[in-house]
Amino acid sequence: MPSPDEPLEGAETVADAVDTLDPAAAVEVIEPPIPDRVRRPADAVRLAVVTLVLVLGLVVADFATGTRGAVEQDLAEATSGLPRILLTLLAWLAGLGALLLPIAVGADLLVRRRPLQLVQALGAAVVGGVLVIICVALVTTGHGGFLTDVLTRPTATGQSPPLDIIVVSMIALLTVADIAGRKWISPAATVVVSATVLTAFLSGLVTLTALISSLLLGWLVGLAFRLGFGAVSTRPPGVDVARVLLDTGVPLERLRLVDANAAGDRRYAGTTASGSVDVHVIDRDTFGLASGRRLIRAVRLRSGFSRPPAVTLRAELEHRTLMGLLLADAGVHAPRPVAVSEVGPFAAVIAYVEPQGVTLAELDDLDDEQLAQVWRLVATLHRRRIAHRGLSPHALLMDGEGRVGLRSLGAGDLAADDITLRIDLAQLLTSVALVVGPERAVSSAVEALGKEAVVRAVPVLQSVAMTPDTRSALKAHKGLLGTLRDELMALRPSTEQVAPVELRRVTLRSVVTVIGGVVAGYLVLTQLAQVNLGEVISTAQWEWALVLVAFAVATFAGASIALAGAVQIHLSFVRTYMTQLAVAFSGLVAPAAVGNIALNTRYLQTSGLPPAVAGASVGVAQVAQFCSYFVLLVVAGVLAGTGPAISFSPSPVLVAGILAVLIIAIGLLAVPRVRAVITDRVMPQIRSAVPQVLATFQHPKKVAQLLGGALILDVSFVASLVCATRAFGSDAAIPAVAVVYFAGAIIGSAVPTPGGLGGIEAAMSAGLIAIGVPGGVAVSAVLLYRLATYWLPIPFGWFSLNRLQKLGAI
Repeated sequence: MPSPDEPLEGAETVADAVDTLDPAAAVEVIEPPIPDRVRRPADAVRLAVVTLVLVLGLVVADFATGTRGAVEQDLAEATSGLPRILLTLLAWLAGLGALLLPIAVGADLLVRRRPLQLVQALGAAVVGGVLVIICVALVTTGHGGFLTDVLTRPTATGQSPPLDIIVVSMIALLTVADIAGRKWISPAATVVVSATVLTAFLSGLVTLTALISSLLLGWLVGLAFRLGFGAVSTRPPGVDVARVLLDTGVPLERLRLVDANAAGDRRYAGTTASGSVDVHVIDRDTFGLASGRRLIRAVRLRSGFSRPPAVTLRAELEHRTLMGLLLADAGVHAPRPVAVSEVGPFAAVIAYVEPQGVTLAELDDLDDEQLAQVWRLVATLHRRRIAHRGLSPHALLMDGEGRVGLRSLGAGDLAADDITLRIDLAQLLTSVALVVGPERAVSSAVEALGKEAVVRAVPVLQSVAMTPDTRSALKAHKGLLGTLRDELMALRPSTEQVAPVELRRVTLRSVVTVIGGVVAGYLVLTQLAQVNLGEVISTAQWEWALVLVAFAVATFAGASIALAGAVQIHLSFVRTYMTQLAVAFSGLVAPAAVGNIALNTRYLQTSGLPPAVAGASVGVAQVAQFCSYFVLLVVAGVLAGTGPAISFSPSPVLVAGILAVLIIAIGLLAVPRVRAVITDRVMPQIRSAVPQVLATFQHPKKVAQLLGGALILDVSFVASLVCATRAFGSDAAIPAVAVVYFAGAIIGSAVPTPGGLGGIEAAMSAGLIAIGVPGGVAVSAVLLYRLATYWLPIPFGWFSLNRLQKLGAI
C-alpha cells in the first residue's frame, strides 16, 4: 500500500477552479482523474442472478405445465371482475405511457448532459426488440423447441407471442437510463410498466410466463449494456469530500487518494494541523462490491460468522460509526470516527483518527505482557458483547508504547450472540498461534481468560470460521489448526469429544437432503394419487390397526432392553423407554449431532457410566441391532425364496443386490480417503467397544437382554408392516413382507431426510407392489405403518424429552 506522502502513478494535483471564497479551495487534493464511466460490481451480481432466475424459471415452467395453467386461470378469474372503466384507463395509460415515457427519459438524460447514455439506452431497447423478433420467428417456423410450449398458447391464428416486445424494450431502456432516484420519472415508469403488463395479461394475447420472461429479459439486456459500456460514475471528486469534511469541523489541509480497500471503499489520507485522519468514501459504484461478498458469505455461512450486508449506504454508515464509538468508549485502541456525512445523493464519507503501530503479522514474537494485553482486549470486547469478526494477524496492532489495539473496525456485531463471540475467540487463538505457536497461545489464553472460556472455542475452531488472510497464513503452517484443537481438547481429557458446530448454511448434505426430499415426496404423492381415501377408510379392518400400534410400542421396548443389556449397571426400564421415545422426537427436530447415539450416550453418562464406557456401550447396542437386522434379513430372504419342496431358490434381485453392495464396498476401500476415514474414525470406536463387548459376553443374562432386545425391535417392525397390509385386506406372505421391510428401510434411509421421510414410503410401497400387493393397498398400508411407527411416537417423545431433562436424566 503506498504511503500517504508517496504520489500514485498517474496522479495529479487538482487545481480547484471554484470561487476563492470556497474553503475547499485551500485544501490540496491529490487524486487521479475520476473516470466518467465505471462498471459497478452490483450490476455483475444482478446480471448473474437475473440470468439464473430466467433460465430456472423457464425450466420449472416446462415441468410444471399444469400448475402454470392453473395459476394463469386463477389470476384471470381474479382480475376479470375489475370495473370496465378501470380497465379502459389502464389500456389508455399503457398506450400513452409506451409512447411518452421514452421521450421523457430521453429529455431527462439530455438535460443532465448524458447524450451517450441516451444512445446506449436506445441501443439496448433496439437489441431487446431484435431478440423478441428472433424468438417470434423461431416459434413461428416451428424451431422454438420447449420455449413454444412454455411461453405460448394455441390461438385461432396460430400461437400467442412468446414475448412482449414493448415490455422487453421498455425495461431495457429504463435499466440503461438508470432512473433510480429520479423524483418523478422513477414512479411514473413504475406505473406505466405495471399498466402495460396488466393490460397485456388481461387481453389474453400473452401468457403470464411470457410476460414474466419479458420483464427478466429486458432487465438482462439493460444490465448487460450497463456492464459492458459502463454506467455514469456517481463518485464524488476529492474536492467535494474535502468540502464536506471542512463543513463538519475537520481542519483539513491535504487530502490524498491512497487506494480502494477490501471493503470496496475509496480510502484517502487526510492531513490536518494536529495530525492525520483516515478518510473512507462509500459510494454506489463500489458499495455493491462489499455487499455482494457479504451476501454470499451470509448465504453460505450461518449468522454467527457473517453479518448480513447493509441494504443502504446510510445503514452501513451508521453501523460503522456506532462500532467505532463503542470501541472508543470501551477504551480500545482502534479507529475513532471524527466526522460522518453524506456527499451528495449517492455517497457518504467517514473520517477516523487511525491508530499507529505494527500489526501482529509483522511481528516474530510476543512477550508475556503483550500476550496478556491481547487476551485482555478480547475480554473487554466480549464483556461488552462486541464481536469484531475479523481478528486476523493483520487486524491486531501493537503501538510504540506496547499497547494492543485494532487496526480496523471489522464487520462486527453489537449485542453479539454467543456463537459469534466464540468464533471471535477462535479467530484470535489462531492469529496468536501463528505468531507464538499453539502451545503458548493456549496457555496464555487460559491464564488470562480461564479454562472454561477458552474451551468454548473448540466447536468453532474450523478453517471456514477464519478470515481470508488467516486462511492464507494457515497454508504456510500445515497442521497448526489441528494442533491448536488438540491443545484445547487436552484441557478436558475426561469429557466426551466436542463436536464441531456446522457454520455453513449450504452444504453438500443439505443440497442432497433437499433434492432427495423433493424426489421422495414426488414419488409418495404420485403413489398417493392412486388411493381413494374414502374407500380406504370405509373398508379398512381397524382391529389390525390396533395390533399394529401394539407392535409399534414394542419396538421401543426392544430398543430399551437391548440398551440395558449393553451395560453392566442397572437401568430403570421406564427412563430407558422414555429415552428411546425422546430419540424418536429428536430425530425430527434436533440437529444431526443430537440423535440416537448422542442421546443414548448422554443418558448412560447421567446414569453413572464414564463417557468412554457410555459411548462404547451404545456402540455395542448398535452392533447387536445390526447383527439382528442382518440375520433376520437372511432368514426372511431364504423363507421368501423357499418353494413347496423346501428347496432354497433365492431371488435374483436379492443376489444381485448383495453382489452390488459387496462390489461397491470393495471399490470404496480402494479410495485412500475412505480408508483414512475408517482408520481415523471407525477403528478407534471399534477398539474402544471391544472391551465392553467382552465384558458383556461374560454375563449370559446381559447377552440374552442385548440380543433379545435387538430381535424384539426388528421383529416388531416387521410385524407392524404385516399388520398394516392385513388391515387393508392383503394376504401377502409374511417372509416376503419382511424382505420388503428390510430392503425398504435400507433404500429409504439413503434419502437424507429426518427419519428417511419420503424415501422409506416410496421404497416400501414399490416393494409391496413388487410382491403382488395392489398399488392402492400398498400405499395405504405403508402410510398407516409410518403413522404408527414414526409420527405417533413424536408427541410422546417430546413429552419424554422434556420430562427427562427436568429429572436430570439426560
